[in-house]
Amino acid sequence: YDGPSEWKVSTYLKVMRFYDGIRNFGVGMLNFLGKPFMKEEIAYYKTILPPNAPRIMDVLMKVHGYQLCKLGRFQADPHAGNFLLLDDGRIGLIDMGAVKELTRGERLAASLLYASLARQDKKMLLDMVRVSGYKSKYFDEDVIWDLCRFGFDTFGRDLLKGKNIQTFMDDLYRRDPWYESATNLTMAQFLSIRLRAVGIAMNFPVECHAWWGEDAEKALNEAGLPYEVWNSKVMNEQFEPPTMSKGAISTKLFS
Repeated sequence: YDGPSEWKVSTYLKVMRFYDGIRNFGVGMLNFLGKPFMKEEIAYYKTILPPNAPRIMDVLMKVHGYQLCKLGRFQADPHAGNFLLLDDGRIGLIDMGAVKELTRGERLAASLLYASLARQDKKMLLDMVRVSGYKSKYFDEDVIWDLCRFGFDTFGRDLLKGKNIQTFMDDLYRRDPWYESATNLTMAQFLSIRLRAVGIAMNFPVECHAWWGEDAEKALNEAGLPYEVWNSKVMNEQFEPPTMSKGAISTKLFS
């Protein structure tokens, strides 16, 4: 994103509202003084203002990251039609028909996932994948890292490298065909994908780890299991037994 910051957009909106107020003072005076001579009032000015995309996405990402990592209960289908931008600037969350509640183990797994993505800790993430029961032909670490980033974190150019989504997934599958993966965090994946799509629609693309990494670390600390203590043994002790599915969740989303 290389557009104006939240502060710049907010300042512009305030200036335009102030400008409308000045003009409308004059309109109001004309309507009041000229009322006996006018068939109808002069219309008041109301400039059509752009949404403050940086602020909106910041709020949405923080709210849903808190739901995911802290509460373990979240709206798993946060597409643009499930938000209301209110006149006073607040954002209304509607249509909670796809709320997902995670178990403690699943919430810790989601938190560890986003903490490892925020830290760019490839080894930790690969340990999680092994514990989850993921199976592929070669267990190509680069393919798995890219799959996790794509499925849970980013649609960034640095990841897709000029490919569209389908071509990108086809290329990963060609390099290392996968045939079994856990589905415990499927709805968390939906959450991430939906919010990233909203960001792209608002011309404010996001990487989930940038907002959720801190909440994830806090959730691990509050559970008495800070990031540094995690290894395969702790994962096996704390995570829920994986629910497996043939094929890859990420592929199914876009096939």
